[in-house]
Amino acid sequence: MKISVAVTLLLGLLLSGCGDSGGSTSSGAGSTYSEGSTTALSPREAEDLTYMREEEKLARDVYRTLYLHWNLQIFNNISNSEQSHMDALLSMIVKFGIPDPVTNDSTGSFQNKDLAALYHSLVSKGKGSEQAAIGVGKEIEILDINDLKQAISVSSNDELNQVYQRLLNASYKHLDAFSSYGG
Repeated sequence: MKISVAVTLLLGLLLSGCGDSGGSTSSGAGSTYSEGSTTALSPREAEDLTYMREEEKLARDVYRTLYLHWNLQIFNNISNSEQSHMDALLSMIVKFGIPDPVTNDSTGSFQNKDLAALYHSLVSKGKGSEQAAIGVGKEIEILDINDLKQAISVSSNDELNQVYQRLLNASYKHLDAFSSYGG
């Protein structure tokens, strides 16, 4: 998937220069530019953005599943927040004309096979006990924090980094909530 995203972005960049004698923006689906945007995303930034969108879906889906299993309100609350994170990342995907990796929004459905396998592993672990479920919440937030930090470290797009920073701050709050959960 990473290669196909990079190829799509490279083609979009190449094609965006053809036949455009005007401004430097385009809203075409294969382009990394959008109306009002002055900075294109690098292939790595686009790859990270699509990965983070699916990773936020992973968190939402695991939390929804564990809420249905354990009926712990913390999972319901944080899954709603994860949906907001997904929406924020979708707005960046649309803005930069990148294909959305979430083509099937059903629970547990992922284009990224590693995230699909992780979903099943985390749900299985979280169904072991309420304590294990809370541990899964911590594990997801730590993963999210590390991946967001990595995405920020390689991105030079200020607007994207602002979104990532908001998500990072929220992930720290989620980690704190899981860490202090008393049942």
